[in-house]
Amino acid sequence: MRTANFRGIVSAAAFGAVAVSMAGVTNKAEASGFGLREGSADWMANAFAGDTAKAYDASTIWSNPAGMVRLNQSEIDGSINGIFPSINFSGANFVGPTSTTPGTTGGNLIQSAATGGVYALWSITPDFKLGFGADAPFGQRVANPGDFVGRYQSLVSSITDEQFTISAAYKINEQWSIGGGPVIDFFSARLTQAINIGPVSAITGDPNADLHGDDTSAGFNLGVLYQITPDMRVGLDYRSRIQHDISGTQSIYVPPLLGLLSPPTAALLAAQYSNAGTKITLPDSVTLGFYWQATPQLAILSDISWTDWSLLKNINIVPTNPSAAPTTIVENWRNTVAVSVGANYQLSKELMLQGGFGFDESPVTDSNRTSRIPDSNRYLIGIGAQYDILPNLTLQVAYAHVFFEEAPVTTQASATSGILSGKYSSAANTASLGVKYRF
Repeated sequence: MRTANFRGIVSAAAFGAVAVSMAGVTNKAEASGFGLREGSADWMANAFAGDTAKAYDASTIWSNPAGMVRLNQSEIDGSINGIFPSINFSGANFVGPTSTTPGTTGGNLIQSAATGGVYALWSITPDFKLGFGADAPFGQRVANPGDFVGRYQSLVSSITDEQFTISAAYKINEQWSIGGGPVIDFFSARLTQAINIGPVSAITGDPNADLHGDDTSAGFNLGVLYQITPDMRVGLDYRSRIQHDISGTQSIYVPPLLGLLSPPTAALLAAQYSNAGTKITLPDSVTLGFYWQATPQLAILSDISWTDWSLLKNINIVPTNPSAAPTTIVENWRNTVAVSVGANYQLSKELMLQGGFGFDESPVTDSNRTSRIPDSNRYLIGIGAQYDILPNLTLQVAYAHVFFEEAPVTTQASATSGILSGKYSSAANTASLGVKYRF
């Protein structure tokens, strides 16, 4: 009877680790949830204001493919972006009425990362354009230390998502243009979590559950651009949801000393090795943008976007190992809205200054925040500049700072994980360097 009960606890802990890992992760950058928006330096400089209506360089292939019709030359744009976030936890993991998990809460719990974007446009005719884009719209790198007080909730959360698109655009008349194309998405993840086996772990060390998974899937992007006057236009862009049937492998690292002191426990943990699968749907989004060339020097920009994060409700983990029961994790994310405003000022023929301010609502609320998803509402300020080194070569630089609201958390990953209670304090700095080449 005691063996059966212990087997159930081990199974719940192991599969709870995997299930919560797959349920979602957070990125401390410019997009809520685990989204990323750092593709083009031009976007970051304006805090992502007006991206769907600017239509003045090849990055419109990604933000609104209909905007390609405004470009009269072929063009290649590329940017490399550095993301430098910080996230600190204060609190404790309670494993009983008065007992807490020993360990550390100090230090930055999230890693810096680099992303990039490449966009190429071919001007076939004045009214018909083709484009290629490569971007990383989702991703994050969280690496809690092995002695983190919340290690039974989460350790490593690493997601990589790369998307590629081939788009076409057509100018219907002087006011209307349309564009769109397929999007191919490559998704992979590695997620880990320590397992609480009680006092013996103080001697042997914690076992660690580890899940790897990946999938390739497809969606699409559609856009429309309307030229209200020669100096004013609006753009509307829709990015479809993309469903991934993720397949991977879960395993549990068993400390060697645990095998010597408690062979039955070690055997139960090792037996949890299994192939496993789940379904994750990356959200669709709709963005409306506005661009107004108010004077020959000054342009006013704005964007408002809606993201369908409510798709992340229940995550069902299905292992192939018959000794491991399926697990359902309830997330209950909400849909979000992001708003930004910005301006460009042409200081000279060669130099344009940029700036912007934005607000991005989080899909996570105080009631469903976890240590893997300590996300919160954010405000961002962006500045940047573009300088024409040559008539056909432009250098872009941008910087943005992100302010996060404080994020209280009370979460329990599994029956044996304890309850993590405290708060997260976060901030992020991002920088970008880009070039535009026209030919």
